[in-house]
Amino acid sequence: MLLMFWFCLFFFKASRVVVASRNYADFASEATFEIKKCDLHRLEEGPSTTAVMTREEGLHYYKTMQTIRRMELKSDQLYKQKIIRGFCHLYDGQEACCVGLEVAIKPTDHVITAYRAHGFTYARGVPVREILAELTGRKGGCVKGKGGSMHMYTKNFYGGNGIVGAQVPLGAGIALACKYFGKNEICLTLYGDGAANQGQIFETYNMAALWKLPCIFICENNRYGMGTSVERAAASTDYYKRGDFIPGLRVDGMDVLCVREAAKFAADYCRAGKVSLQLSFPFHR
Repeated sequence: MLLMFWFCLFFFKASRVVVASRNYADFASEATFEIKKCDLHRLEEGPSTTAVMTREEGLHYYKTMQTIRRMELKSDQLYKQKIIRGFCHLYDGQEACCVGLEVAIKPTDHVITAYRAHGFTYARGVPVREILAELTGRKGGCVKGKGGSMHMYTKNFYGGNGIVGAQVPLGAGIALACKYFGKNEICLTLYGDGAANQGQIFETYNMAALWKLPCIFICENNRYGMGTSVERAAASTDYYKRGDFIPGLRVDGMDVLCVREAAKFAADYCRAGKVSLQLSFPFHR
């Protein structure tokens, strides 16, 4: 027994020396991952089923998603303490969506979303301090404390819109401006599964397909519109097929690499002057 004790002690000390002597240079600088295949609509082929991620990218994705999660948990706490008043639509559980989308596009591209906007506000460059200040109605907030949870803005980020589905026609208008002025820019237009049943969205699909607008329609399907499940609200929950003549992808919204690769594919597709594209990201709120 004593001999076994000394052997274990020696092995433990030796392993500590080996681990301590290793540094980042001893590990691979990048890794290749197999990712889930997307479901396709009106497309012959979709994004690659492999994704390469560097160490720096992985750390950036993780840090950004964790920051959003911690920010939302604190926001939830402040709301329950009645420090945040009014509406407070939290984004925890959906972090992979905004992070994967943001890293796949250019800073000059445009984003417009619904009222669940805290995550994308941070991903577009607004500091946590300004977001929390906005939520608590302080003048140090990103819109001087006058917008609150649903109305946050920054450069090339158009909010944060309180009316369900109203941001979708606006997103098509932004895409029309990009095309009109000859800019090689795109607009990401996000909405939820609840808004997906709005009539104005189908009108926007028609205009986007007819005019070949550089607009990517993205349904953030968290499976509940307020407290109503998608199965009780929609005859078809295949939101990526809703655009009819607009091609679509259904992507794993819980995997940041799946989101990134799908967004890169969609961005290249739109920049090539083809018709708009529609993405659906199912995940759990």
